[in-house]
Amino acid sequence: MPTLDTAIAWLVYASVALGAVFLAVARTLVPGFPDFLWYSILGGEIAYLICAITVALKVRGARYFALGLAILTLAVSLPQPEHYSFAQTGQLAAFLIFSGGSVLQVLVIISVALRAVRRPKGA
Repeated sequence: MPTLDTAIAWLVYASVALGAVFLAVARTLVPGFPDFLWYSILGGEIAYLICAITVALKVRGARYFALGLAILTLAVSLPQPEHYSFAQTGQLAAFLIFSGGSVLQVLVIISVALRAVRRPKGA
């Protein structure tokens, strides 16, 4: 399923790119942004970068690595009420990064699930 595999790959690459943007602007978006949080985001970005490399190299199981990261990312970010306050306080850039990242993660989950269901025998 080259088309679905390609879509998964591009979703992972887009997640890495958006994560890099987030790292670059995170300290300016949130006043009093703590160092530990920046390093936590950096750790996630490194994990996603490794995932992108494994996807690009077509390493067996790379899609499931992406699935795990997407679920973990949503599990960490969605419960945070601060993320929703970006829209209420008019912080458009922060809200677009949060919502765009969330949409990417949901699309990764859906794509990997579809790939698993539609997988040809022996693949």
